[in-house]
Amino acid sequence: MSTTFDVYVPGHSWLHRLDPRVKLLYVVLVSILLLLWFNLPIFVLVLVLTHVALVACGVSWKRLGTLWRALLPFLILIAVLWPIFAREGSHELLRLGPLRITAEGLLGGPTTALRFAAISFSVLIWLATTDQRALVRSFVRLGMPYKLGMSLTIGLRFIPTFAALFQSVSEAQQSRALALEGRGLQRARAMIPILIASLVTTLRMSEQLGWTLEARAFGAPVRRTTLYDLAMRPPDWLLLALLLALFIVLFLLTLQAGFGDSLLRPW
Repeated sequence: MSTTFDVYVPGHSWLHRLDPRVKLLYVVLVSILLLLWFNLPIFVLVLVLTHVALVACGVSWKRLGTLWRALLPFLILIAVLWPIFAREGSHELLRLGPLRITAEGLLGGPTTALRFAAISFSVLIWLATTDQRALVRSFVRLGMPYKLGMSLTIGLRFIPTFAALFQSVSEAQQSRALALEGRGLQRARAMIPILIASLVTTLRMSEQLGWTLEARAFGAPVRRTTLYDLAMRPPDWLLLALLLALFIVLFLLTLQAGFGDSLLRPW
């Protein structure tokens, strides 16, 4: 699969061998805690530990940089807009009519942006170390209907296929003197022949896919078997218990002791 649409990095690290359901639980628990906290040092620490884990699992710095570049516009937008709409704080720096800028708001912008980045890279740990087959299989084992799981698999597999098809049709049309110069509406009109040819080819592919599924008796009322199944191993159960225990401790500290409530201090 094209690396443009697939963030999975093949490898044999302990995170690659970990059951996908445990990694999914990790993403859920970490996301809950990060949404409850509002502390700059904690978010920075989570980002550092997440990057160390990703690099140790074989994710290159180049791929991490690509994700940072994709997130950067959103992070900048959050950091800029947060002080405008967040009016809380006692240290007022500027007031122009209804606009009120505070020191807490200025600091809250980067903090919120880093929270978003920390959640994104925590999700990347799950996606970068879990191939699509195990990813979809984990959802099915958690209760997703297998037909929906098959639809998810087909969707994930055909995203790069459709992208490559569109690129091929575009190059073929341009070799036949199709001009794609211009901007806005002019370029959109020039893309119409490419879109029509891509749509026709896609419909033909979907028909062939339907024949393939029917030939393999997909949806037949028989007992299904699985070639590659998931099974929890002792290390998976151990890490699952540790994650739940750590989450409960941090969750109680957050609710009762105010852990992570301060912008600059955990307590």
